[in-house]
Amino acid sequence: MKRSAMLFLPLLATACIHHRIEFSDIQHPISTPKQNAAMVVVIDQATLDQTVDVHSWMTGIAHSWDARPGQMLKQVADVELPQMFSSYEVTATYQPPTWGADRPLALQLTVPSYRFENFHATVSVRAIAHGRSEAPLFDKTYTKDGDTQGGKMFWGGAFAMKSAIRQSSYDAYRKVFADLRQDIQEVLEARAPQAGQASAPAEAAGSP
Repeated sequence: MKRSAMLFLPLLATACIHHRIEFSDIQHPISTPKQNAAMVVVIDQATLDQTVDVHSWMTGIAHSWDARPGQMLKQVADVELPQMFSSYEVTATYQPPTWGADRPLALQLTVPSYRFENFHATVSVRAIAHGRSEAPLFDKTYTKDGDTQGGKMFWGGAFAMKSAIRQSSYDAYRKVFADLRQDIQEVLEARAPQAGQASAPAEAAGSP
């Protein structure tokens, strides 16, 4: 009997069913006005490749939900930031912004922490904003909890777990980006040229 139990445990481990968790076809409006400014978002490959295994006795321990916090981060950035900036792109390698657009910004984004516990997601996103100078404009970590999904998990079991993780994570990331957009807006306003100020350097550069 003991030998049978020992053989059964590895079988349980190898029989684990994996479910990949990221967002799909998300779209939502933002309240921040669009700026005549360029944004390059930097999300390195290590962040994009992050995987966090989520298990729950309530919905079946034989299942593993593989959350992809870096991919979720990029998906929300791809929805929100093009609505805020006239020029937007994503890259995996940071370089100081030197292009000629008005008030260019580079934003390095990472996910220091992601977890799904007690029926909800908790997400931490670190954002480092750069202008043309080497010193960062700000370096902040935003931590938010997503909506609790206990009822969905209790009644839906394993079939509802994927939706529960997605919905709570989506809510947490949207809360993160709401605060992040406010800080970006403040930086842009602080860097805006004064009314009536002439663009003397640009004019000088174009004179014969």
